[in-house]
Amino acid sequence: MESIVLGMAQIPLDETFGPLPALVMVVVLVGFAIFMTFSIRGKIARRAEARPSARELVQQMKNHPRLVASDAQGVTADLYDIARRLGAQLDNKAQRLEKLIDEADQRIAALGSGPAATGPVTGAVPTAATTGSPAPSNGEHQMDQLTEEVYELADSGRSPVEIAQHLDEQVGKVELILALRAG
Repeated sequence: MESIVLGMAQIPLDETFGPLPALVMVVVLVGFAIFMTFSIRGKIARRAEARPSARELVQQMKNHPRLVASDAQGVTADLYDIARRLGAQLDNKAQRLEKLIDEADQRIAALGSGPAATGPVTGAVPTAATTGSPAPSNGEHQMDQLTEEVYELADSGRSPVEIAQHLDEQVGKVELILALRAG
């Protein structure tokens, strides 16, 4: 059985009719392609005719300066309106900030006039400077213990992720402790 190669497709020839059905199919496909090409070109041409060219637009502007002036006045009015609204918004925000600053000043004044500011504290309170050794707070003691555990686990060869999982801490915290050790 013979066949016709058309592009990538191979069309078998029927022995009873010969190459006629294959040729008819090829002619129909070529005709359809030509029809679509002219149809698309026609649509493009109609669109180009519907839109004025740049020269025509310039000519229209020269012939009708009032339209251009009214458009410019409309744009100017819109810009003025937008600027006025933005100015009002900025004024509102500035007033709100001033109010918040006044409230913060009042709170600071109230804290400053509290019992701690009324007079000097009587009685000696031992400080780190008077005792000779720093007194670690509970948080510092916990941090030192955590730091030691992180160092021990890191020295045993564990990764920061494994250390964080083992100690039930965040990976970033463990990495920070290790980075401070290296730094």
